[in-house]
Amino acid sequence: MDPLPIRQDDKKDQQPRWTLKSSSNSFEVVAADEKIAAPPSLSNPTSTTIFSKEGEVSSLQLKFSVLLEQELTSLPDSKLLAAIDPWMGVRYRNGGTSSQGIDCSAFTASVLSTYAGIRLPRTCREQYQQYPSVNKDEIQIGDLLFFRTRGRSVSHVGIYLGNNKFVHASSSNGVMVSSKSEPYFSSRFVGARRVPIGPATGSAFE
Repeated sequence: MDPLPIRQDDKKDQQPRWTLKSSSNSFEVVAADEKIAAPPSLSNPTSTTIFSKEGEVSSLQLKFSVLLEQELTSLPDSKLLAAIDPWMGVRYRNGGTSSQGIDCSAFTASVLSTYAGIRLPRTCREQYQQYPSVNKDEIQIGDLLFFRTRGRSVSHVGIYLGNNKFVHASSSNGVMVSSKSEPYFSSRFVGARRVPIGPATGSAFE
């Protein structure tokens, strides 16, 4: 995608405003402490920084503010978003571990390896068994969410990003953001697990 032109809009307004445009999408940023109203189809703004009354706002933050439907000030750690972003849109491939195709457990393992040096077990069932359970009312950003999408055992995993949203490698749409409140996922939710954060060592998988 071509770089998104950024321009300051309507200086008569008391609040700073910018309009970001691509070939098919545009939305307005009012200020860093305001919620962004934007079409959910906007997926890949380029790496650009704009300025607001709250300071610098990166295009990565803008992108995930749209995807997660969150205020900029409520977004996950930018380092976590940066670990997730290169995978967005990568197709699903069972057993895959690369940008040519990746499955759900390899995706969570790769993201947490990049983000915090955590070496997760390779399969989602092993990841589910490895870490302590989290009450559904206490789920935090970065927790792993597990689902039973086929059969009776755990078969799918994603990373919680707040506002009921999680990112995962979907077998039908590749790496994407979904809502755990969607009937499909809420009816198949098994539980959450919390991975302890430690020093960066080794490969992504145990």
